[in-house]
Amino acid sequence: MEKDLYNDIEIPKQELNFAIKKGIDRGERFRRKRKYIRPLKRTTFFATGAAALLLASGFIFTPVNQVLAQVPIIGSIYDNYQMTIGQNLAAEQLITEMNQTVENNGVKMSITSIFYDGSYVGLTFKASGDNLSETFGGETGPESGYSYKMFDGKDESGWGSTMGTITKQGDEYVGAMILNNPNENSPDELEIPITFTHMAGVRGEWSFNLSVEKLPSRKIVLNETIHSTNKGYSLLFHDIKIGKTNAMLTYEELSTAGIEGENLHFKVVSDQGEKLSLHTVSDSMLVFEIDSKNPPKYIEVIPSYNIGNEEINLDALKVHLN
Repeated sequence: MEKDLYNDIEIPKQELNFAIKKGIDRGERFRRKRKYIRPLKRTTFFATGAAALLLASGFIFTPVNQVLAQVPIIGSIYDNYQMTIGQNLAAEQLITEMNQTVENNGVKMSITSIFYDGSYVGLTFKASGDNLSETFGGETGPESGYSYKMFDGKDESGWGSTMGTITKQGDEYVGAMILNNPNENSPDELEIPITFTHMAGVRGEWSFNLSVEKLPSRKIVLNETIHSTNKGYSLLFHDIKIGKTNAMLTYEELSTAGIEGENLHFKVVSDQGEKLSLHTVSDSMLVFEIDSKNPPKYIEVIPSYNIGNEEINLDALKVHLN
């Protein structure tokens, strides 16, 4: 009987046309700029578990709403921005759902989920308010539709991010971002003060002090040294930390030729011959992405030094991950 109900859904055209007209009228309404900033109002609610928070609102038909409620909404947000890390973690129910809300300048903004996997911190958020703009970028704000600062704009030291352009769902704007943690020794619990300063054409301050626990990881001690053929170059690999979405390999240079302009490069290849994406390369660590759904059985790390057009190869390092 329920199956027949879904197959025979009739869409009331009059109500649909009314909803479309209402949306057009809202988009054409002149947005008045406010000459004051309202005091911050803050509410917080946390819940850990599967990423199943329905971010969009205002759907008209109940049967359709019931179907959409089965979709992994947070995972689909990451999917829209081709952020496979967040999508895979959401599918494995490894994202912490939350609803920390701040209201400022007529706009309510909420952080809806968070994850922390050593080198990566992922956030999804939503915002609502009558004065949010249908268009943004250029003179009305950044092209992504929002901007932010971390640690009160002070100790950002190397934190980068991948930002998806906010999209409108119902009466709300929804977005996702992945922050890159530059620290080699990532703590088991991380606190991130972050303030959003622009949201869909509205300037303001939406400040959050986020706390999140790191996803489980494991460490393999290596203490293995590799050399170039002429023994002029050597590297010592200390250990590798394997998380759900990435692995961190620590090393140090033991000897080099000391020639000006020599540069160290790495290539990481999986057991299936796939070249893995490098996230961070510094003078002490190498971070690369791994597929949490289909992690490699082993990897090969292939270092080389470039001096102008000359390439000097070192022995490959093979590391079994299971």
